[in-house]
Amino acid sequence: MGDVTTTTSTTISQPSTLSGHALVTLDKIDTSNTAGFVKTVIGGTSLATLLLGIRSAWKHSRQPEAADLAAAQLFSGAAFAGKALGVATVITVSGFTLLIVGVSALLQVNTPRQFGAAMKTAHLRSLLKVSKRRRVSLKRSRKTGGNCQKIEKNQVLQRLLNPSSSSLHQHNKMLPLLLLIFILFFVILLFFAVRSYPIPLLPQSRILLLIAHPDDETMFFSPTIRALTHAGHRVFILSVSNGNFDGLGEIRARELSRAASKLGISSSDVICLDYDEFRDGDTWNRNALCQIVMRHVEVLSADTVISFDSYGVSGHHNHSSCFDALQTAYSNGGVPRDVQIFVLDSIPLWRKYIGMWDALFSFGRSPFFYMARFRDVAACWRAMWAHRSQFVWFRALFIVFSRYVYMNSLRRISPLPLTPSAPRNSQKFKFH
Repeated sequence: MGDVTTTTSTTISQPSTLSGHALVTLDKIDTSNTAGFVKTVIGGTSLATLLLGIRSAWKHSRQPEAADLAAAQLFSGAAFAGKALGVATVITVSGFTLLIVGVSALLQVNTPRQFGAAMKTAHLRSLLKVSKRRRVSLKRSRKTGGNCQKIEKNQVLQRLLNPSSSSLHQHNKMLPLLLLIFILFFVILLFFAVRSYPIPLLPQSRILLLIAHPDDETMFFSPTIRALTHAGHRVFILSVSNGNFDGLGEIRARELSRAASKLGISSSDVICLDYDEFRDGDTWNRNALCQIVMRHVEVLSADTVISFDSYGVSGHHNHSSCFDALQTAYSNGGVPRDVQIFVLDSIPLWRKYIGMWDALFSFGRSPFFYMARFRDVAACWRAMWAHRSQFVWFRALFIVFSRYVYMNSLRRISPLPLTPSAPRNSQKFKFH
């Protein structure tokens, strides 16, 4: 009876042992899957929180809306500072959490202890590689019959005096990556740090943008257009010619309407002239152009005109003619007293194609400055693609490297009167 009992207990204990191993294995699998799921959830949440924090910081670092200013008056300075501190805390915590989750996923670890063990293992592997390399070099030196101790001393002295070629090679590999990280960080810092200084306008102003050819609005004025339309102003585009130099005038006029819609301007607010006196590339009569521009200012009830300066950004004489017409109207007293005239600054050639890096040289030099946002740059690229008849390879480079895609600096050539007396608008201008 005792033998039977022993045999029975043995047969029962074996399955229990196997089932225990099976349970342990299942627990390990479940733990691994759970850790991966948790890291995915935490990483996604941290990324979403980081993006929301950046968006909030971006919104409050740009020119505030009128509604935001009205709401801000309800809070004290301490509350406003607390909100800014909260946004900064959210960005810092979420960014650090995302970094930790990314490193842990890369190392395939789930706990701080595993992380430390992984780092120790990586360090030991590097030490083993170095020691193995030394042993190989010593064996080679023994085979050649040299003095091992002298060779080792010389190697130590050489390492002290000059860095090893392997370390230099590793540093050379890391240098492009570090340079790329620095450039990206500096670009993001520029986008967040540089603020716009808009031109002084009444709420819901009517602005006339005077250009020489279709595509000038996209290539040179897109940051200003996007900022004005986003602020609730109505922008009209008056193109003096339709760019019919190659016989594509009608096509380019339609492209101008499509590009304007990409920038936030209604196609009904786009005017493209086709007069024999103002052919693309010809010399334009400033007095005739002056009369046409002032007539459109009156018909459209525009209170602001924006155009090129005397050089015309690119040196094109049609661009300069737009400025000459406005300057003639102002000098002859043809500009209403309640109308402001602003011109786009021309800059040296070496600054024109350094992209947003020109913010280091432009910021603070002009009284009025517009810095494009990420979505403004994307809108400019879409608008430039609308000018398909003119989209050649060098224009693709232009919209990537031109500073006029990222920023505009303007100056006023028509001083604002202290007491505007024009009959259509007797209200004083408010400076923001």
